[in-house]
Amino acid sequence: MRGCFFIILSILRPGRSTRIEEENQVRSLVQAWSPLVWLAPGEEFLPLGVPEFLENVHAGDNYLRTRESVELLLQNRSSFLYGRKPAGTVPIYALVKSCTALGRFSKAIRSGWSRTNSVRSEDLNILTGVQNNDLLSKESSMDSYEEDNFIFDKRRYRKLHFHVTYWMFYPFSKGKAVCVLDLGFFGSWPIPLVGGKCMGRFKEYGNHVGDWEHMSLYFKTDDYPMAMYVSAHDAGAFYRYDRHSKTFIYEGQETRKGIFQKPIFPERVFTSAGSHPVLFSAKGSHGLWTAPGKHKFVRIPRLYDESGFGTAWPTWQNVEVLHAEDRNPLPGWMTFRGKWGNPKSNCHPLAKLGFNICEFVDGPTGIPMKKLNFQC
Repeated sequence: MRGCFFIILSILRPGRSTRIEEENQVRSLVQAWSPLVWLAPGEEFLPLGVPEFLENVHAGDNYLRTRESVELLLQNRSSFLYGRKPAGTVPIYALVKSCTALGRFSKAIRSGWSRTNSVRSEDLNILTGVQNNDLLSKESSMDSYEEDNFIFDKRRYRKLHFHVTYWMFYPFSKGKAVCVLDLGFFGSWPIPLVGGKCMGRFKEYGNHVGDWEHMSLYFKTDDYPMAMYVSAHDAGAFYRYDRHSKTFIYEGQETRKGIFQKPIFPERVFTSAGSHPVLFSAKGSHGLWTAPGKHKFVRIPRLYDESGFGTAWPTWQNVEVLHAEDRNPLPGWMTFRGKWGNPKSNCHPLAKLGFNICEFVDGPTGIPMKKLNFQC
């Protein structure tokens, strides 16, 4: 009798079962194309799941601050700042945005994050729980019947069309060592290397607690992506997928912030097992690169990333899919609009004039505050 009830229900409301089927298809594609990330040889600061990070911080003044001093935590190699070996244990967070009728109200996402789903930074208990995904609740509830019939009418059914951003979280990002000359009251000033040698001393700038890195894929109609975006610091590269060679071909790049960043990206990105893009995480800073080696990403002063075949992170072994338009709850931390780390400290005197020259800089903002790399 129960079986007959479900058959009748599925006939009366075909949209529900089709919706689940479509979500399962999206989830399968997201997992099948999740990247293979190579951590750099000798990498000290490994990725970590967000819940464990939240257990070791407290919220206040729009920051997630460590409960102990960063200096003490760095002296303890077993502290959470050093992360965990990632294979199968650390999740990658895949934020999916639908471009079909299912997500036609998705333009409200960013305003929804900033209005309906915002929380005070002091509410750490909220961040560690789950929140109703009411980003589109008003529009969805008013038009749910119309939406179901529009999407699932066989004559007008459209194939999958979405983009997904894969987010990797690291509890600590190591800054860069810069050659400086100590001028006493005026602080330490960067100076160029002479014959490859520092005539002053090296000092690290730009360390920070909390580190979000990402890459994105764009799907339309087919079971393989049309395009890929890979982010490295404040720049990024766009690639198109060539299904014959099963590689991604360079199309162009952008600089999201600053004028001195213009890294060089390789022409081709290879895949593992025919689908997983092979990417390389920079040592310490974790910027994503599409080839191993030494990468100059800032011209003044000259800053380099180093990447290579260290520890493999097969991210598809632990993918947490987040549907922006889904009615299911989102993790509470997805509502946080503040900084994922401590405030800046140990700054250069020029910091008072607005220059961000600090040994420790502010933690980054989280996923809801980031710009999407693809538009529907």
